[in-house]
Amino acid sequence: MKLDDLESYRRIVSRMEEIQGITERFQPKPPAQDGDPTSKKIESEFSQELDSKMKGLFSQENDPTPKDLTSIIERESYKNHLDPNLVKSVIKAESNFKPNAVSSKGAIGLMQLMPGTADILGVENPFDPEENIAGGTKFLADMMKKFGNSDMAIAAYNAGPGAVQKYDGIPPYKETKDYVKKVNRFWKGEY
Repeated sequence: MKLDDLESYRRIVSRMEEIQGITERFQPKPPAQDGDPTSKKIESEFSQELDSKMKGLFSQENDPTPKDLTSIIERESYKNHLDPNLVKSVIKAESNFKPNAVSSKGAIGLMQLMPGTADILGVENPFDPEENIAGGTKFLADMMKKFGNSDMAIAAYNAGPGAVQKYDGIPPYKETKDYVKKVNRFWKGEY
């Protein structure tokens, strides 16, 4: 996968260019000096640094093996009193086991944690599979305790606990109803 293929990366670059254009309008213009490579050098260094950081985030060579993921999932599932197959099913539905997945709504990583939720759960790097799975399983376990059954917990994982409370059950959102069916299908082994 090329970095330029990621929609979120393109949006970030576009926004950076937009901000750079805004800030340039308010900076005093130095007298023109032919051959002054300083500004181009700084811009080039910044661009290289950004590319380096982004490649590190989206590098596939750092992706965990299926065996590594299984070990993490099992450890966190047992720690949170969840069926590991339920956690695997949520991960399959959320990111299809892609640690660097980013949704159009901004959810991040294997278990697609929203940044605010990740912060609440103490997840500092949601792209890190261990942190993401630890946070996601804790959140799913909290939803199981709160609602008492798997369908409502799965719905709360997708739509948020407030929506499940508001409707006193699975919210009438097509996306959430489809999501609950999908996770249950995966959980039963029907891919």
